[in-house]
Parts: sequence; structure tokens; C-alpha cells
Amino acid sequence: MPKEEMLPSESEWMIMETLWRCGHDLTSAEITDRLPKSSKMSQRMVRVLINRLCKKGMLTYTVDPDDARVYHYTAARGREECQRAKGDAFAESFFEGNKLSAAFTLLDKVQLSEAQIKELESIIAKAKKNK
Repeated sequence: MPKEEMLPSESEWMIMETLWRCGHDLTSAEITDRLPKSSKMSQRMVRVLINRLCKKGMLTYTVDPDDARVYHYTAARGREECQRAKGDAFAESFFEGNKLSAAFTLLDKVQLSEAQIKELESIIAKAKKNK
């Protein structure tokens, strides 16, 4: 499977976010119930997306000991790891792999809070040390 296809799609990302927020395993029905109401995803669609995520290695599952028809799903990859991979794919697709250009474009018209500015300064200071 090509690298881009290994990353979660927008709909799949909602399922991952639900599991990350929850912090423990969930059944497909529980995932469906916890999705934002604006998603309007049916349980059947959620199961299709869960299967795709399992094939991509994004989710793992265990079978319920009391009912073999029920599966409990857990995120196999962390949010930060997935965000990094999505960011890399974004930079590769739209900025010929130049992450700095991607960052400048994203930051260009944004009003940053004082805390965000300090965080950026911290990232820059760390980059200078690792030089």
C-alpha cells in the first residue's frame, strides 16, 4: 500500500480522535455513539472505516470474552505520531517536501497568543541546540 494510503482519511481521523480522547478500548457501537453528531456516520459506515484502519495498522482489537461477535478497538498509533506523518505528507504533497515553507505558509496570517509564541520560540531554541 502506498505511504499516503497508510494515513487515516478525514473520516477515519474522527474515529482515531474518538479513541484517543477516550483513552481506552471501545466497541464500534461505542465509537459511533461518541462521534460528533455533525459526522452523521452510520454504525455500518463506522465499521467499514474501522476495518480500513485495522488494515492500515492504525487500530488493534480484542474479541469480547463473553460474546465473540463483539470487538474492542484500540488505537495502535498515537496522535502525535499520526499528526507528524500527516504533516510530512502535507509538506510533501504541496511544498515539495519543504516543511519550513509549509510552516511559514500556515503561520503567515495567523494571530498567535503569547503562549503559542513562547512555544514557537522554544522549538526554535531546541533546533539551534541540535544544530
